[in-house]
Parts: sequence; C-alpha cells; structure tokens
Amino acid sequence: MLMKKVLVAGLLLGSASVYAQSCPVDVQNEIHIAGEQVSIYQDDQPKMLIDENNQVYINGKRLDLDSMQQKAVAAYRHGVKEYLPKMADIATYGVGIGSDILDEVSSSFDSKASFAKVEELINDYGQKAQDKFYQDGEFVMPADMFENVDTDWKQEFELAMKHVSVESMSGLFAALSQEMKSGEINFSELQSKFSEMKARIEEKVQSRSGEISTKAKDLCNSIQALAEEEQQLHQAIPELKNYQMFEI
Repeated sequence: MLMKKVLVAGLLLGSASVYAQSCPVDVQNEIHIAGEQVSIYQDDQPKMLIDENNQVYINGKRLDLDSMQQKAVAAYRHGVKEYLPKMADIATYGVGIGSDILDEVSSSFDSKASFAKVEELINDYGQKAQDKFYQDGEFVMPADMFENVDTDWKQEFELAMKHVSVESMSGLFAALSQEMKSGEINFSELQSKFSEMKARIEEKVQSRSGEISTKAKDLCNSIQALAEEEQQLHQAIPELKNYQMFEI
C-alpha cells in the first residue's frame, strides 16, 4: 500500500481543501483577472471592472474618482493580481510533489516505463487543477469556492485518487516482477529495498508537506490582509460595497 498512501498524500497536499480548512476567508462574488484588469461577475455577467489605469467601471459606467481613491484602487488591484493566482500555484506545487515521489519510486526500481500510466494520470490531475482556475486565458476565482471544495471538488479528487492508486499498484507490481525475473534481487533483498525506499519517501513527503503548509499559511495571511484592505476601500468608495470580493 506504500504507493497508494504516498501518492495520495502528495497530491492531497496541493488540493484547495487544505487551504479552505485553514483560512477563514470566503469569496463573495466570482473574480476574474485578465492581464492587468480585475473584474467582478454576478449572474455570469461582468458588473464591476478595474482596468489597467485603475479606473473603476460599474455596469459599464466609469466612476469619477479623486487621486486618493485611485491610489487606493491601484493598491487593491495589485494585491488581487498578486495573491489570488497563488491559489493555483499551490495546487500545482502539490501535484508536483506527487510527480517527484513517482520519479523517486520509478528510479529506485529502474523501471520508469512501469509507471507511465500513473504518471499520465498525475499530469492529467494537475491539468484539471489548473483548469479549475484558468478559463479562456483568464484566472477565475469562483464565488463560494470553498463550499464547492468540500463537495464537488472533493468527489472529483477522490475519484482521481482511486485511478491513481490502481495504476500505482499495477506499476509497482510490474517493476517488482521484472526485477525478480531478471534475478537482480531475491525476496529478502526485495523486502529490504522496499523498507528503505518507504522510509526515504515518507521523509520527503513530510518535508514537502511543511513547505505546502507554509505557502498556504502565507497566502491566507495575504488574502486576509487584502480582505481588510477591501473593507477600507469600500469606506472610501461606497459604490463598491455591492461588489464585495471577500468576507472574513
């Protein structure tokens, strides 16, 4: 069961559910980031837009802002553009853990071909994680994202893990069978090699999980600060209150 446990752990570290459980910030409206522009969608329609010049448009009509208001908008737009896409980066990083572990397992058995199918599944899961956040070239943060993480996304993840686990067991069996057939190892040596690899991989997973936890915590702190900044922005520009991005 080693491959199943390790690969599941590695991929799970990058899932959005880890972040959702640790960060008390919710997304109120769908947020789009397209190049330098940030917009809020409601009912699948763009309602509020901050353009590359920090001009604000509500339902296509530009607000008349003074210099202080525009400075506040500029800082806010910069924070949204910088921090929100890091959610996708954490997911990608977590999937990378699974790939690293797979590489180490396959190299230990000198049989990368035996794990080709599970590598394909991991890469496919990584692409699906990206597709959750990127649509038609735009970064999209869905409204009520973390509620969906605990339902729809969790079910998709568990299904993917079942496929990964089955292929992991198949690849491991193929690699071990090849070494046994070639006479490279006997049963006793196989047990020893398996134990050594298990300890090595578990150590790597523990180390990398710490990295993910740190990244998620830092991102949470940044988004919490951004949510507080948004509250101040709404005081300066009351017209934006109906287009809230975050709620603490």
